[in-house]
Amino acid sequence: MTLREMDVRIANDLSEMEALVARIDDFSDAAGLPPKTTHRLHLAVDEFVNNAVDHGYPDGRRGEIAVHARLAGAVLELTLSDDGDAFDPFTAPEPDLDGSIEQRPIGGLGVHLVRNLARSFAYRRENGHNIVALTLSLD
Repeated sequence: MTLREMDVRIANDLSEMEALVARIDDFSDAAGLPPKTTHRLHLAVDEFVNNAVDHGYPDGRRGEIAVHARLAGAVLELTLSDDGDAFDPFTAPEPDLDGSIEQRPIGGLGVHLVRNLARSFAYRRENGHNIVALTLSLD
């Protein structure tokens, strides 16, 4: 039987990433995801979870990050939510890709990459939670 959904909740602590990556690998294997989709899933989760941990809790408070993935026809729907400070990553300006690496400001490349790899993406703030929704092609 193919696994069609995954729900994982972790504390807002990067030490939780290893267990989250293992759960994603288990889900990807059980769902029969193509390697390219699995790579995109890892990239998106890594980017948004790291951003939430690094920037969403500047006062050091404990929080929770939820990751939900669901196979829906020819796409993988991914929803990430956290109870950190409000932030819409998709309103950040596009990074300058023309200058040399040394001249470019730090930040913004991960969201830019996910934006370009996802079929669709959206952000909303609901009940004190940041919610990022992505769809990834199954290819």
